[in-house]
Amino acid sequence: MNMSTLRTWALVGLLTAALPATALAQTEARTPYRQTPAVLARLVDVPIAMDAPGLAADRTEFTSQVEMEAHLRGLKARAPGLYLGALGQTAEGRDLPWLVFTAEGLQDLSAVRRLNRPIIWLVGQQHGNEPSGGEAMLALASALADGELTPLLDRITVVVVPRMNPDGAAAFTRRTSLDFDLNRDHLLATLPESRGVQAAMVLLPPDLVVDAHEYGAAGPLQRFGRLNEADQTILDATHPGVPAGVTRLARTTYLPAMEAQLRDAGLSSSVYLSGMPATGPLVTGGTSPGISRNYYGLTGAVSFLLESRNGGGREAFQRRVASHYLAARGLLQAAAADGPRLRRTVAAARRSMAGSRAPLAVAYEPPVQPFVLPLMDAETGAPSTAATELRDSRQLRVTETRRRPRGYLLAPEARSAIEALEIKGIHLCAAVPQTLATEAFHVTRTEPITRQTREASTLTEALQVRLEARDLAVGEGWIWVPMNQAGSSVIAASLEPDSVGSHIHVGLVPVAEDGTAPVYRVVRTTPRTTGPC
Repeated sequence: MNMSTLRTWALVGLLTAALPATALAQTEARTPYRQTPAVLARLVDVPIAMDAPGLAADRTEFTSQVEMEAHLRGLKARAPGLYLGALGQTAEGRDLPWLVFTAEGLQDLSAVRRLNRPIIWLVGQQHGNEPSGGEAMLALASALADGELTPLLDRITVVVVPRMNPDGAAAFTRRTSLDFDLNRDHLLATLPESRGVQAAMVLLPPDLVVDAHEYGAAGPLQRFGRLNEADQTILDATHPGVPAGVTRLARTTYLPAMEAQLRDAGLSSSVYLSGMPATGPLVTGGTSPGISRNYYGLTGAVSFLLESRNGGGREAFQRRVASHYLAARGLLQAAAADGPRLRRTVAAARRSMAGSRAPLAVAYEPPVQPFVLPLMDAETGAPSTAATELRDSRQLRVTETRRRPRGYLLAPEARSAIEALEIKGIHLCAAVPQTLATEAFHVTRTEPITRQTREASTLTEALQVRLEARDLAVGEGWIWVPMNQAGSSVIAASLEPDSVGSHIHVGLVPVAEDGTAPVYRVVRTTPRTTGPC
């Protein structure tokens, strides 16, 4: 671990220490809900063969780290051509295994990229207490190694990260051992798990990403007196910076492919809901760019969140795993069937982001729509529905924009942002001392920095921002971040202070006493740098 990483984690630790104890309570500490025998009788196993340790007959425990690693070594022995490595280690020293599947059995990742096939990333168990996604990744890896999915590798390359949060899985907690929600860190890239994945994605840029989680069956009990019914809930990237062509392909091709696989197996699906308020509209998954689903959409990839229905413990575990497996199988088959279109769409999206002159969306809101929520009786399991309303992030309305800059100048105090952008493969340049016209951010905080600030999933009013014209004296150690590159949406989301979860928003990049942030927008000229930029 280098010193700059230690400094970033030290600041993260200081932010954590400042939080009240109640803000750090784990949701899984509450007494779990248990479904009735009649409900469980309806949640039958799916008649499909899946090879994973946690699905063995008479199994009572989830797959351990040791068992997972043994399973992966077994796959390597059965299929020597698969690439098996580690993305790094967690804070507690556990390996982060990853696998790369190609028809040719390539071990050189640069050669894998030169195949010019769609690259699909399958990621499981970002939240340690949501095991079915991780188990499904192990089953998918088996099927890719020498099973039913092996023939697809003539047309696609598949990367599997079976367990992204090994420390959380070992403790069966949502968070990592550094006590942060990994699925809010993809923009900030402060945690070893997110850093490891993003560094590998520079080597093998994804065309399509699947992130497998679980949602709670008992969510609607208080409001509707019934349980959630959907076996699988699905949501694509919902942020205004996601290219429209990517969103269109996700919803017209890959979502129907997943839904069809589930339906053919007798499983139900619906949209993912992140909020079940006592009154008012329900809420789809949030718009924060730090969420995996949104972050990878901002890179130009087709990106999906999958959440299987979790009633607690190992209840209906095979069915939960099967819902992930089948959805991912449908997606892989669709990618193999029309890989060139996927590649063209993603490449066009990245070119459009590099050449865009469109304003940046800095405020937006989801419309409220009628919605039918699939439910089941909490005692008998009988299916039913509830007519309600939905605040739908799939149809965001932009309410405020800001002129797109040519790029950003970052002072040395913006070190955490510089490090994160470097890890993501964003092109950075060293600026030479000079004076030039810029726009400075003047930031006024309206709420204190708390864990909720760092882990917000939707746009919040935690600060106010105004721009000030400023002739800036650029010194040694300043960095120029040009926007004429494919990562421009990620850059803007990382550096605009009122982007929820940005480095300034969460306090990792400090704001001076006068409210000035060490990040400056350049809108007219291009700064001089030490080399071509």
